[in-house]
Amino acid sequence: MRLRTTVPALAAAALIALAAAPSAQAAAPAPAPAPAATSVAATVPAFAGHTYVLTLDNGAVLRNSYSADGTTLDWTALEGPMAGHSGREKLSVRAVGEGLYFVNWVEASGMTVSHVMDLGRGTVSVYWTYATPDGGRAGELHTATLQRVSS
Repeated sequence: MRLRTTVPALAAAALIALAAAPSAQAAAPAPAPAPAATSVAATVPAFAGHTYVLTLDNGAVLRNSYSADGTTLDWTALEGPMAGHSGREKLSVRAVGEGLYFVNWVEASGMTVSHVMDLGRGTVSVYWTYATPDGGRAGELHTATLQRVSS
């Protein structure tokens, strides 16, 4: 029981102390703003300027060539249901760890593609969404191996 009466008394004393010093709180400088998240995105990703072959768990094989600044992707489907198709995509990229990148784009067809690229392990987690014939959307989650084929 003694603990129950002591804790409220301490809390009350702390509130009284805070209420008694509003001018000290008002005079305190505002905390500095957090650094902008864009500083991470502003750095050139390690995959920039390189070409990779992605082999997905569903049998699809893609050749992805990234621009020197890492903002554009030229892709070609080498095998699988999209074989022979290709495109150029504007990328959104965020470094999320050492050699680890979240990469996203929206294709002209409306298909969205998101990658978590792990350059150290040579793997990619892939999620894409696409329109279905009934007017809805479907999504698929895949894994892929990542092999750099040129720089």
